[in-house]
Amino acid sequence: MSIVRKIILGYVILIFIPVVTFGYYYYIQIYGNLTQQFVESRQNILEQAYANMKADLVRISSIQRLLQYNPYLTDYLEGRYSSDSESIYTYNRYISPLINNSLFTNPEIESFRIYKIKQQALPITDRFLDISALPREGAEIARDLKPGHGRWMIADHEAEPPPLIFYQNLYNPDYTERIGLLELQINSGLIQRFYKATGSEGNWTAMLLPKRGMPPALADPGQRKEEQALAQLAADDKRPYFANRNRIVNQLDIEELDARIAVIGKADEVFHTVKRKGMIMISMIVILLAAMSFAYYALASTLAKRILRLARHMRNLNDNNMKQYISKHDKPNRQDEIGFLTATYNSMIQRMDELINNVHRAELRNKEAAYKVLQAQIKPHFLYNTLETIRMLAESNNDKEVADISYWFGKLMRYSLSSKEDETVLAREIETVVFYLNIHKMRLQNRLTYEIDIAADAERIPCPRFILQPLVENSIIHGASSTLRPVHIKLQAAEAEDADEIRITITDTGMGIPEEKLQLLRTRLAKGPAAAPSAEESEGGVGLFNVSERIRSYFGGGAKLVLDSTQGRGTCLTLIVPKDIKK
Repeated sequence: MSIVRKIILGYVILIFIPVVTFGYYYYIQIYGNLTQQFVESRQNILEQAYANMKADLVRISSIQRLLQYNPYLTDYLEGRYSSDSESIYTYNRYISPLINNSLFTNPEIESFRIYKIKQQALPITDRFLDISALPREGAEIARDLKPGHGRWMIADHEAEPPPLIFYQNLYNPDYTERIGLLELQINSGLIQRFYKATGSEGNWTAMLLPKRGMPPALADPGQRKEEQALAQLAADDKRPYFANRNRIVNQLDIEELDARIAVIGKADEVFHTVKRKGMIMISMIVILLAAMSFAYYALASTLAKRILRLARHMRNLNDNNMKQYISKHDKPNRQDEIGFLTATYNSMIQRMDELINNVHRAELRNKEAAYKVLQAQIKPHFLYNTLETIRMLAESNNDKEVADISYWFGKLMRYSLSSKEDETVLAREIETVVFYLNIHKMRLQNRLTYEIDIAADAERIPCPRFILQPLVENSIIHGASSTLRPVHIKLQAAEAEDADEIRITITDTGMGIPEEKLQLLRTRLAKGPAAAPSAEESEGGVGLFNVSERIRSYFGGGAKLVLDSTQGRGTCLTLIVPKDIKK
């Protein structure tokens, strides 16, 4: 890592991160404390509003006690009046005033009904109905009611605010028989007043939710409002209140209604002052950070610039440039660590210059000696001429096999030694492979047959030298030479019609590769240089690995060598290379 990067890293670790972390932590603490105080006060208001609503619910439910202890009403519901006129008189004289007074003192009541159980009781107006007219939901609630206990429920979950219904049974004076069911339908004004008491005005929204989950109208993504979506997020959160960057939510369970109240407000509109102070604090942090950054830069630059100049001079230093480093910022008599380093560096350059001159002269002598040794080596064309002489002698003696093998071997040697370039075309590679196969076929006779099938323009396909010969050699050594039965080797090359690639396949019918060794070879080919086999490994796939790496280097990352084999049936080596070379 360069010194500039180290200085930048030191700035980030020593100045930037601590300042930003402290500022962020301080801001979060202030924001969190104010938020905590605010939501707690809102929770107290919510609890007080709930206490007031409980008083209203108790006041309304007390109507049942007035009716229960009215002997005229209980006698009427038991059917003790023998005539209709007597029932009507009792209703008008004693029962109706009691009901009207209850409705007057409880304006929230929208509907007052008593469902009578006994058929003897005369149905009068719509306030006294037969129990058979009771809705199914009310009948289920009535069966579960215990003596002395009523049941509140939300009449319509989709309405906002929703109306309420109160059910409680009426009994005979001895509480031995149920004689009626009181039903009070409460308008939405009661819940509206409760909402207002919770402070749900302006940008605050209150709503009644089930204790678990959401009502269908609010759970529908197409109908939800933003506040309702936040309430759904809190559906399974049992905390009385919580807040985030966008919303503040207070909630409280309402046991009487088997529901909960959720009050939701926008945090942005509540904490204008906090945000303004936060912007001031952020500005101060930015100013402090800028001042500290400038001081750090001034201190670091005085050291870094001198070191960078010295490093730049070191990079330009070579055998032809041994000039000493001299700068107006780093005079030889400057007494500090960098000045001492500069003086030592100049002394080292002077000494290196002397050593290089001595070494250079020694290298010239060594090169001259090496050149003379090379001159004594056999020239390649001498070898070609010798092989050509052998071939001509064999033809003159009508020894066709010796002539052919000399010709093929000479072609192989010329291909191997004559060219200084590592690049050729696929046609030359295939031609060399044919020479190689001919030599081995003459050695193995009927045990080896081969087939060449080229369906590509091999003259125009460039490739590295010796990418096919190692693969064919692998098929002969590990396929044909390891078994006494005949082995067939097939070389195919074809251009894919629907893909920009060329597939070169070498297939043999030899002994195949054991599964364990096959997996090892595939792993090495997949991992690349990280799994390169050592040269000492006799059966480690060194040739396969070298071919795989050479085609990747030449054709690019899209090129690969695919190895397939079945033990006892043969091996297939496939070179997949792109048509367009991307080196």
